[in-house]
Amino acid sequence: MGHFNLQQVRAVVEARSLMVRLVESPSPLLATLRLLVPALTAERYKGQAGKIAVVGGCADYTGAPYYAAISALKLGADLSHVFCSDAAATAIKSYSPELIVHGCLKEGQPEARDAQVQAVCKWFPAITALVVGPGLGRDETLQAVAEGIIERAIAESIPCVIDADGL
Repeated sequence: MGHFNLQQVRAVVEARSLMVRLVESPSPLLATLRLLVPALTAERYKGQAGKIAVVGGCADYTGAPYYAAISALKLGADLSHVFCSDAAATAIKSYSPELIVHGCLKEGQPEARDAQVQAVCKWFPAITALVVGPGLGRDETLQAVAEGIIERAIAESIPCVIDADGL
């Protein structure tokens, strides 16, 4: 385990204290959040609380798609896919075994745009929402692939969040 300075330890203690106060208090915000997050029961199975796909992550930016995908899991989604460039896949996979990482995008290969769009869109029946953009970067091929994915998602009525480099 790494070494932490006193300021970092105090920040963690303060954050945990705040979490305990939020859970124990009858705040309207917490009551609203409880309505949004489905209760865990023995009758539920994996996938019923949402399956998220994040399209993003290039050689230079691997953290943003990881945080988008892991946040979805931490907030209650059951599965979280990351569709990223092949150059980013190993790094993103190493951050957490909880994510399903597909290194199917290729930077700098405009001739492969349609194949890359199809590599992501074939998963549409298995997802409930799509996030496009975190860590995507400015590569023209990845931007064109993201555009194609967004067009297909809209045509198939998949809820989308377009963020960061996807805008």
